[in-house]
Amino acid sequence: MDYMKRIEPKLRVPSFPKPSALCRIGVLILILAIVESRLVTAQNAKRAEATRAELQASLAELEQYSASSGYSGRLRAEKRREADLIRVRLTEGDLQVGDLIELAVVGATELTGQFPVISGRVISLPGLPEIGLKGVLRSEARDYLAAQIGKYLKDPQVRVRTMIRLSVLGSVGKPGFYQIAADMLASDAFMTAGGPIGGADPNKAFVRRGTEEIWPKEAFRDALQQGLTVDQLNLRAGDELYLDPQKKRGGFNALNVLYAISALSSAVYLATRIF
Repeated sequence: MDYMKRIEPKLRVPSFPKPSALCRIGVLILILAIVESRLVTAQNAKRAEATRAELQASLAELEQYSASSGYSGRLRAEKRREADLIRVRLTEGDLQVGDLIELAVVGATELTGQFPVISGRVISLPGLPEIGLKGVLRSEARDYLAAQIGKYLKDPQVRVRTMIRLSVLGSVGKPGFYQIAADMLASDAFMTAGGPIGGADPNKAFVRRGTEEIWPKEAFRDALQQGLTVDQLNLRAGDELYLDPQKKRGGFNALNVLYAISALSSAVYLATRIF
């Protein structure tokens, strides 16, 4: 037995030097930086479809910008224009005639499908009275429709996606009217219409409502780079997205540029939703 003890190998646990105080502080700073970045990302992330509270907060911020003399006249004009768009949304709601609502009600196949918003800004569902949509935001549509359908069905499970009837015009492959999902990135709306053609310049895109440019070129370019959705741009049925109506023919392919902007915007948008 003594012999076995003599030949038994001794297991040695390697000893590591204790981290210095400077090292511990560095690790702590790194952890705090990661936590802070996550918090900032969460705070800055916007919903694909803005809530009423978010719109009200944005309106208050925009009014401060537009009233301040510390900003250029152009910037203040842009902020006033955006504030006006939000005021209309808060007062009238989002859902307009021509929009489309993708509705799914679990266990009720007759209430599952695509239903247009018709004259009077109502939606007509099989077997139910017409449901008015005035004053309803897109972000409120699911809860609102669930409550209305709940008057006739017990505890309905409802899924909703809203589509906006927009015109995509200018230097795109297939200009025309499209039903664009409200949570779609604005840059992707041009891809829905076939993407840029010829020598179209992605920097020469804008949005018009009637005769007014509600998103001029510079402001719209910034919005595309930020990865804003159609809803976040405060768009509604009838708005027109233009891509470089006065395109120049040449060898430059703007499609690649817009694809790159769209891909980058999508990556940023998905990152803010994941984290």
